Amino acid sequence: MPLTQRGPKTLLITTGVFLFIGVLIIAATAQALPFALFVPALYAVFFDRVHPWFKFILAAVIPVTFILAPGFIEGVVLYASLIACGFLIRRFLTSRNAGMAVFAPSCLMFFLFVLSVWIMSMQEGVSFQTIVSRWVGEVMKQVALVYNQILSPGDLAEFRVSRSAMETRIAQLFWGIIASSVMSVMWLNVLVAAQVTKTVRLRHWKGPDWMVGFFIIAGFFILVNYDAIRILGLNLMIVVSQIYFFQGLAIVAAFLTGYNWSKVVRWVIYILILSQIYIMIAVTALGLFDTWFNFRNRIRSSEGER
Repeated sequence: MPLTQRGPKTLLITTGVFLFIGVLIIAATAQALPFALFVPALYAVFFDRVHPWFKFILAAVIPVTFILAPGFIEGVVLYASLIACGFLIRRFLTSRNAGMAVFAPSCLMFFLFVLSVWIMSMQEGVSFQTIVSRWVGEVMKQVALVYNQILSPGDLAEFRVSRSAMETRIAQLFWGIIASSVMSVMWLNVLVAAQVTKTVRLRHWKGPDWMVGFFIIAGFFILVNYDAIRILGLNLMIVVSQIYFFQGLAIVAAFLTGYNWSKVVRWVIYILILSQIYIMIAVTALGLFDTWFNFRNRIRSSEGER
């Protein structure tokens, strides 16, 4: 029986694969994390070929693990959350709502991350910011070990002088960075799922016009001479800029496709964009000004695109 059909053999094989992936993530969470990041896309693609009882079994495993094997509860919750993200991606892609396909699972993962930090802070009797500062310090220690091997003595001395200020700034922007990172991961999952399922074309996606209001609010907060409000504005600006970066990429993709540029050239351009911070800023600005100029309506479609 071909695997494209929703027969018993297909359901058994596909469900078994996802159970195997779950065991890997639960038993070796840290080692499997790079692969786990793309589980939502995998589940969104094969959603129709997984046994309906899979979701209920996974939901039942959480309390059972909490009672019998609490040491594995983090891995179980992570895997269940990734599967839930895949379900949300599939649902919103099916309804052709690419924006919500990124936003909804991003909110879910961000909420669970905040909840985990809150639980950790309650267990240790410390504040949120203490946990964050400790994490940032541990990361900077690893960065310092790498820099000790590759930087010149002068650059290394400069890094040591500025390290404290860098740690403070990163801790202040931590939540914006996490939210932006989560959205980036979910955007990649949506990109893969949409490409495979052929449900939506992300190059046509455009953020809601009211998003510019958050951009203006973030800019105003940054200018306020009060640390708490300014830090809130900076974190909000990171998130809003990430959204406009996605929109800018969609415009670039529409341009390249509209003029029938080869796939090799497109990949080179995408890699160039993602590897150069100044080009990323330009693409973000392109997404922002698309609110008023609607650049994709100005792109002349090629014969192939029509």
